[in-house]
Amino acid sequence: MRLTTRTAAPARAGIPARMPTWIGRGQRSLAHRVHAAGDDCARRYGWEVTKSTGRFGFGARSYRDPRFDDRRLQLSRRAVQDFQHDRFEHGTEASAER
Repeated sequence: MRLTTRTAAPARAGIPARMPTWIGRGQRSLAHRVHAAGDDCARRYGWEVTKSTGRFGFGARSYRDPRFDDRRLQLSRRAVQDFQHDRFEHGTEASAER
């Protein structure tokens, strides 16, 4: 009598076993070629390039200009100043003069 001690399915052999790896490598290679010019241009200007997976496994890219961090900070400071200005005009300081 022969007893089976393995619980896993036998490994696939041949081309079907290598097919997912081959397809994934092709997708990454294609995405790299498609985005190469944009990546180079963005890096030349000092932008940050973020690679991620896109639809159907093809690579996607996000480009971000770090100078916008300063702009966001400027806008948030301006919002605080406007809020304090409005509070001063319509708050207790303005009603004390009446």
